Amino acid sequence: MIQMNRFRICVCYVITTLLISIFVYSLISNNIQNARELKRLREEMDEIAHLVLHNSVSGHRDTSNHLSELVDTMIKKRLSGIWEDLFNLKKSLKIKQDAKGMESPEDVENSAMAAIVERVNFASDELGAKILSISAEPICPTSFLKSCLGMEFSCNPPINMLRSTMKPGNCFGFRNTGSAEVTVQLSHEILLDQILLEHIPRHQSPTGDTTSAPKDFEIIAIYGDLHEFSLGKYRFHNDPKRTSQYFTVLTSDRVGILKFRFQTNHGHPSYTCVYRIAVYGRL
Repeated sequence: MIQMNRFRICVCYVITTLLISIFVYSLISNNIQNARELKRLREEMDEIAHLVLHNSVSGHRDTSNHLSELVDTMIKKRLSGIWEDLFNLKKSLKIKQDAKGMESPEDVENSAMAAIVERVNFASDELGAKILSISAEPICPTSFLKSCLGMEFSCNPPINMLRSTMKPGNCFGFRNTGSAEVTVQLSHEILLDQILLEHIPRHQSPTGDTTSAPKDFEIIAIYGDLHEFSLGKYRFHNDPKRTSQYFTVLTSDRVGILKFRFQTNHGHPSYTCVYRIAVYGRL
Protein backbone atom coordinates (compact mmCIF):
# COMPACT_ATOMS: atom_id res chain seq x y z
CA MET A 1 0.00 0.00 0.00
CA ILE A 2 2.87 2.35 0.88
CA GLN A 3 4.62 1.57 -2.42
CA MET A 4 1.40 2.28 -4.33
CA ASN A 5 1.09 5.68 -2.64
CA ARG A 6 4.70 6.48 -3.44
CA PHE A 7 4.09 5.54 -7.07
CA ARG A 8 1.06 7.83 -7.26
CA ILE A 9 3.04 10.68 -5.70
CA CYS A 10 5.83 10.19 -8.25
CA VAL A 11 3.34 10.17 -11.14
CA CYS A 12 1.66 13.35 -9.85
CA TYR A 13 5.07 14.98 -9.45
CA VAL A 14 6.10 14.11 -13.02
CA ILE A 15 2.79 15.32 -14.48
CA THR A 16 2.95 18.56 -12.48
CA THR A 17 6.54 19.20 -13.57
CA LEU A 18 5.60 18.55 -17.20
CA LEU A 19 2.64 20.94 -17.05
CA ILE A 20 4.77 23.65 -15.42
CA SER A 21 7.46 23.18 -18.10
CA ILE A 22 4.90 23.53 -20.89
CA PHE A 23 3.46 26.65 -19.25
CA VAL A 24 6.93 28.21 -18.83
CA TYR A 25 7.82 27.34 -22.41
CA SER A 26 4.68 29.03 -23.74
CA LEU A 27 5.40 32.14 -21.67
CA ILE A 28 9.01 32.34 -22.85
CA SER A 29 8.01 31.77 -26.49
CA ASN A 30 5.39 34.53 -26.33
CA ASN A 31 7.85 36.88 -24.65
CA ILE A 32 10.49 36.24 -27.33
CA GLN A 33 7.98 36.85 -30.12
CA ASN A 34 6.76 40.03 -28.44
CA ALA A 35 10.35 41.21 -27.97
CA ARG A 36 11.04 40.72 -31.67
CA GLU A 37 7.94 42.66 -32.66
CA LEU A 38 8.84 45.45 -30.22
CA LYS A 39 12.36 45.57 -31.66
CA ARG A 40 10.98 45.94 -35.19
CA LEU A 41 8.57 48.62 -33.99
CA ARG A 42 11.41 50.51 -32.27
CA GLU A 43 13.48 50.40 -35.47
CA GLU A 44 10.60 51.78 -37.51
CA MET A 45 9.86 54.49 -34.94
CA ASP A 46 13.54 55.46 -34.87
CA GLU A 47 13.49 55.74 -38.64
CA ILE A 48 10.37 57.94 -38.52
CA ALA A 49 11.89 60.13 -35.79
CA HIS A 50 15.12 60.48 -37.77
CA LEU A 51 13.28 61.55 -40.91
CA VAL A 52 11.01 63.96 -39.03
CA LEU A 53 14.06 65.54 -37.41
CA HIS A 54 15.80 65.73 -40.78
CA ASN A 55 12.74 67.39 -42.32
CA SER A 56 12.54 69.91 -39.48
CA VAL A 57 16.20 70.84 -39.89
CA SER A 58 15.88 71.02 -43.67
CA GLY A 59 12.86 73.33 -43.43
CA HIS A 60 10.16 71.07 -44.90
CA ARG A 61 6.79 72.72 -44.48
CA ASP A 62 4.53 69.81 -45.26
CA THR A 63 5.93 67.52 -42.56
CA SER A 64 2.57 66.00 -41.57
CA ASN A 65 1.77 64.87 -45.12
CA HIS A 66 5.26 63.47 -45.53
CA LEU A 67 4.99 61.61 -42.22
CA SER A 68 1.64 60.14 -43.28
CA GLU A 69 3.14 58.93 -46.55
CA LEU A 70 6.10 57.47 -44.68
CA VAL A 71 3.87 55.48 -42.31
CA ASP A 72 1.80 54.19 -45.25
CA THR A 73 4.98 53.09 -47.01
CA MET A 74 6.21 51.20 -43.95
CA ILE A 75 2.89 49.42 -43.49
CA LYS A 76 2.87 48.39 -47.14
CA LYS A 77 6.44 47.20 -46.81
CA ARG A 78 5.60 44.99 -43.83
CA LEU A 79 2.55 43.51 -45.56
CA SER A 80 4.00 43.29 -49.06
CA GLY A 81 5.18 39.72 -48.55
CA ILE A 82 1.70 38.52 -47.60
CA TRP A 83 0.00 40.53 -50.35
CA GLU A 84 2.42 39.28 -52.98
CA ASP A 85 2.16 35.60 -52.06
CA LEU A 86 -1.64 35.65 -51.79
CA PHE A 87 -1.97 37.52 -55.07
CA ASN A 88 0.38 35.12 -56.84
CA LEU A 89 -1.45 32.12 -55.43
CA LYS A 90 -4.78 33.49 -56.64
CA LYS A 91 -3.26 34.37 -60.02
CA SER A 92 -1.73 30.92 -60.40
CA LEU A 93 -5.07 29.23 -59.69
CA LYS A 94 -6.83 31.57 -62.13
CA ILE A 95 -4.29 30.88 -64.89
CA LYS A 96 -4.65 27.14 -64.33
CA GLN A 97 -8.44 27.43 -64.52
CA ASP A 98 -8.41 29.66 -67.62
CA ALA A 99 -6.00 27.35 -69.44
CA LYS A 100 -8.64 24.61 -69.48
CA GLY A 101 -10.87 26.70 -71.75
CA MET A 102 -8.11 27.80 -74.16
CA GLU A 103 -8.04 26.49 -77.68
CA SER A 104 -5.15 28.36 -79.30
CA PRO A 105 -1.59 27.09 -78.63
CA GLU A 106 -0.50 30.74 -78.55
CA ASP A 107 -2.90 31.45 -75.70
CA VAL A 108 -1.57 28.48 -73.77
CA GLU A 109 2.02 29.64 -74.32
CA ASN A 110 1.20 33.16 -73.11
CA SER A 111 -0.49 31.72 -70.05
CA ALA A 112 2.54 29.58 -69.30
CA MET A 113 4.82 32.62 -69.60
CA ALA A 114 2.63 34.55 -67.18
CA ALA A 115 2.78 31.65 -64.71
CA ILE A 116 6.59 31.67 -64.89
CA VAL A 117 6.81 35.41 -64.25
CA GLU A 118 4.48 35.32 -61.24
CA ARG A 119 5.66 32.49 -59.02
CA VAL A 120 4.22 31.42 -55.68
CA ASN A 121 6.67 30.64 -52.90
CA PHE A 122 5.20 27.54 -51.22
CA ALA A 123 7.89 27.72 -48.52
CA SER A 124 6.69 31.13 -47.36
CA ASP A 125 6.04 31.53 -43.65
CA GLU A 126 3.22 33.97 -44.49
CA LEU A 127 1.43 31.27 -46.49
CA GLY A 128 1.68 28.69 -43.72
CA ALA A 129 4.94 26.80 -44.33
CA LYS A 130 6.50 25.43 -41.13
CA ILE A 131 9.75 24.07 -39.73
CA LEU A 132 9.14 20.49 -38.60
CA SER A 133 12.55 19.49 -37.26
CA ILE A 134 16.17 20.67 -36.90
CA SER A 135 19.41 18.73 -36.58
CA ALA A 136 22.33 21.12 -36.03
CA GLU A 137 24.42 22.81 -33.34
CA PRO A 138 23.31 26.37 -32.50
CA ILE A 139 25.66 29.36 -32.62
CA CYS A 140 24.54 30.89 -29.32
CA PRO A 141 25.42 29.14 -26.04
CA THR A 142 22.70 26.74 -24.97
CA SER A 143 21.64 25.20 -21.69
CA PHE A 144 19.75 22.22 -20.37
CA LEU A 145 16.60 24.31 -19.92
CA LYS A 146 16.77 25.66 -23.48
CA SER A 147 17.28 22.13 -24.81
CA CYS A 148 14.27 20.85 -22.87
CA LEU A 149 12.10 23.71 -24.11
CA GLY A 150 13.35 23.46 -27.71
CA MET A 151 14.80 27.00 -27.68
CA GLU A 152 18.41 26.29 -28.69
CA PHE A 153 18.03 28.31 -31.89
CA SER A 154 16.30 31.36 -30.38
CA CYS A 155 19.11 33.65 -31.66
CA ASN A 156 19.09 32.49 -35.29
CA PRO A 157 15.95 30.34 -35.70
CA PRO A 158 15.48 28.32 -38.92
CA ILE A 159 12.07 30.01 -39.47
CA ASN A 160 14.12 32.98 -40.79
CA MET A 161 14.74 30.93 -43.97
CA LEU A 162 11.02 31.02 -44.74
CA ARG A 163 10.67 34.80 -44.38
CA SER A 164 11.23 37.49 -46.99
CA THR A 165 13.14 39.83 -44.65
CA MET A 166 16.71 39.99 -45.95
CA LYS A 167 18.54 41.87 -43.18
CA PRO A 168 21.99 41.06 -41.75
CA GLY A 169 21.57 38.54 -38.95
CA ASN A 170 18.04 37.43 -39.93
CA CYS A 171 19.18 33.97 -40.96
CA PHE A 172 19.31 30.37 -39.81
CA GLY A 173 22.74 30.08 -38.22
CA PHE A 174 24.53 26.94 -37.02
CA ARG A 175 28.05 25.89 -36.07
CA ASN A 176 30.33 24.10 -38.52
CA THR A 177 30.59 20.88 -36.53
CA GLY A 178 28.95 18.77 -39.22
CA SER A 179 26.02 18.83 -41.57
CA ALA A 180 22.79 20.55 -40.60
CA GLU A 181 19.36 19.22 -41.52
CA VAL A 182 16.15 21.23 -41.61
CA THR A 183 12.79 19.64 -42.47
CA VAL A 184 10.22 22.04 -43.95
CA GLN A 185 6.51 21.46 -44.42
CA LEU A 186 5.32 23.42 -47.45
CA SER A 187 2.06 25.34 -47.45
CA HIS A 188 0.66 22.93 -50.10
CA GLU A 189 1.64 19.68 -51.74
CA ILE A 190 3.09 20.59 -55.14
CA LEU A 191 4.82 19.26 -58.21
CA LEU A 192 8.21 20.79 -57.49
CA ASP A 193 10.17 22.43 -60.31
CA GLN A 194 12.45 25.11 -58.83
CA ILE A 195 14.14 26.14 -55.60
CA LEU A 196 15.69 29.51 -54.79
CA LEU A 197 18.57 30.03 -52.36
CA GLU A 198 19.45 33.60 -51.39
CA HIS A 199 22.18 35.28 -49.33
CA ILE A 200 22.88 38.91 -48.44
CA PRO A 201 25.38 40.81 -50.66
CA ARG A 202 28.77 41.88 -49.37
CA HIS A 203 27.82 45.54 -49.01
CA GLN A 204 25.08 44.54 -46.51
CA SER A 205 27.39 42.42 -44.39
CA PRO A 206 28.74 44.35 -41.36
CA THR A 207 32.23 42.94 -42.02
CA GLY A 208 31.98 42.65 -45.81
CA ASP A 209 32.46 38.89 -45.42
CA THR A 210 29.94 36.45 -46.93
CA THR A 211 31.96 33.24 -46.58
CA SER A 212 29.33 31.97 -44.12
CA ALA A 213 26.98 31.39 -47.08
CA PRO A 214 26.09 27.72 -47.67
CA LYS A 215 27.90 25.94 -50.48
CA ASP A 216 27.12 22.24 -50.92
CA PHE A 217 23.68 20.99 -49.94
CA GLU A 218 21.21 18.20 -50.68
CA ILE A 219 17.44 18.31 -51.10
CA ILE A 220 15.37 15.32 -49.95
CA ALA A 221 11.65 14.80 -50.55
CA ILE A 222 9.62 13.13 -47.79
CA TYR A 223 6.36 11.53 -48.84
CA GLY A 224 3.24 10.55 -46.88
CA ASP A 225 4.63 7.24 -45.61
CA LEU A 226 7.80 9.05 -44.43
CA HIS A 227 9.68 7.61 -47.38
CA GLU A 228 12.74 9.76 -48.19
CA PHE A 229 13.94 10.30 -51.73
CA SER A 230 16.97 12.41 -52.66
CA LEU A 231 16.20 15.04 -55.31
CA GLY A 232 19.88 15.78 -55.89
CA LYS A 233 22.95 17.53 -54.55
CA TYR A 234 23.53 21.19 -55.42
CA ARG A 235 26.07 23.99 -54.99
CA PHE A 236 25.40 27.64 -54.17
CA HIS A 237 28.10 29.74 -55.87
CA ASN A 238 27.80 32.87 -53.67
CA ASP A 239 28.41 35.16 -56.64
CA PRO A 240 28.93 38.77 -55.37
CA LYS A 241 27.05 40.09 -58.41
CA ARG A 242 24.13 37.68 -57.99
CA THR A 243 22.96 37.03 -54.43
CA SER A 244 20.18 34.61 -55.43
CA GLN A 245 20.48 31.35 -57.33
CA TYR A 246 17.78 29.11 -58.84
CA PHE A 247 18.02 25.32 -58.93
CA THR A 248 15.90 23.11 -61.17
CA VAL A 249 14.41 20.35 -59.02
CA LEU A 250 11.71 18.28 -60.72
CA THR A 251 9.35 15.80 -59.05
CA SER A 252 6.89 13.43 -60.71
CA ASP A 253 4.76 13.14 -57.55
CA ARG A 254 3.42 15.90 -55.35
CA VAL A 255 5.50 16.55 -52.27
CA GLY A 256 4.60 18.52 -49.16
CA ILE A 257 7.71 18.02 -47.00
CA LEU A 258 11.31 18.76 -47.95
CA LYS A 259 14.51 18.16 -46.00
CA PHE A 260 17.47 20.47 -46.66
CA ARG A 261 20.84 18.96 -45.72
CA PHE A 262 23.57 21.64 -45.62
CA GLN A 263 27.07 20.18 -45.77
CA THR A 264 29.67 22.94 -46.39
CA ASN A 265 29.99 26.72 -46.62
CA HIS A 266 32.30 29.10 -48.51
CA GLY A 267 35.10 29.09 -45.97
CA HIS A 268 33.90 30.61 -42.71
CA PRO A 269 35.59 28.59 -39.95
CA SER A 270 32.96 29.00 -37.24
CA TYR A 271 29.42 29.02 -38.59
CA THR A 272 27.08 28.90 -41.60
CA CYS A 273 24.16 31.26 -42.30
CA VAL A 274 21.20 30.38 -44.53
CA TYR A 275 19.18 33.51 -45.24
CA ARG A 276 16.29 32.54 -47.50
CA ILE A 277 14.83 29.53 -49.27
CA ALA A 278 11.94 29.67 -51.72
CA VAL A 279 10.18 26.65 -53.25
CA TYR A 280 8.26 26.90 -56.53
CA GLY A 281 6.01 24.45 -58.33
CA ARG A 282 2.47 23.64 -59.45
CA LEU A 283 -0.53 22.59 -57.40
